[in-house]
Amino acid sequence: MNEGSKQQFAGKSGLVTGASSGIGRATALELGKAGMVLWLVGRSAEELAKKARMIAEAGGPEAHCAPLDLAERGALARLIATIGDKHDHFFALINNAGLMHPEPVLSGRMDLWRDMFDVNVLAPLESSHAAVELMRAQGKTGHIVNVSSLAGRFDAGGVYGASKCALDMISRSLRLELEHDDIRVTSIVPGGFATNLGRSFAPEAMQALAASAASKGIELTGLGDSKLFGDPAKIAETIRMVLEQPIDLNLQEIVIRPAVSLEL
Repeated sequence: MNEGSKQQFAGKSGLVTGASSGIGRATALELGKAGMVLWLVGRSAEELAKKARMIAEAGGPEAHCAPLDLAERGALARLIATIGDKHDHFFALINNAGLMHPEPVLSGRMDLWRDMFDVNVLAPLESSHAAVELMRAQGKTGHIVNVSSLAGRFDAGGVYGASKCALDMISRSLRLELEHDDIRVTSIVPGGFATNLGRSFAPEAMQALAASAASKGIELTGLGDSKLFGDPAKIAETIRMVLEQPIDLNLQEIVIRPAVSLEL
């Protein structure tokens, strides 16, 4: 990051969901250090407050903490309306929060799947709708970044993968609908990265990962294995780079994964 980033993001505000851990936490720090005024959304008020302090200690502007249940209808829309009352350039919406229930289709639970679709699909829909309404009203540039997953590209992705397929389609449709607005839409599609989400893998999935790793001559010792699971900070740097692009360009989709990748 350079001083140019701080100048580019000066006077701009943004919202990051899932900001208390993993990719969201890294993204909040990256954008906060770059000078963007952020609203941090997550489940843990304590973790959000820690992140806000880290941004301040890194020389960034004051970040606002908004502990929310993303499954609560209208919560994100109300928050975005509040941001519009306080900032005249709402620039970036980072739909990063995710919920993973990796059980197979035939043995999963409907209640868990509903929860997962609430967070992975309906929450980004609500926030995107509210964000576009505000961005259009303010008449300035804007950018929506949806953090998807390669789980949506594999046969073994299950219902979690299906939720990410839905998010990918939302991104493509939204991009088309906003073609004549100064609002861009980018899908970030991570492979294996060390996040709390990945720690919810079922034992069977971890066994499959271990077998795939062994086929490459690698002993899988956990999600912190740097050869197989990337640093979320790299995703955060990519998101910052996307937001720095001129408005006449649109980086539609970026697939990012560690150099050594596993297939299921």
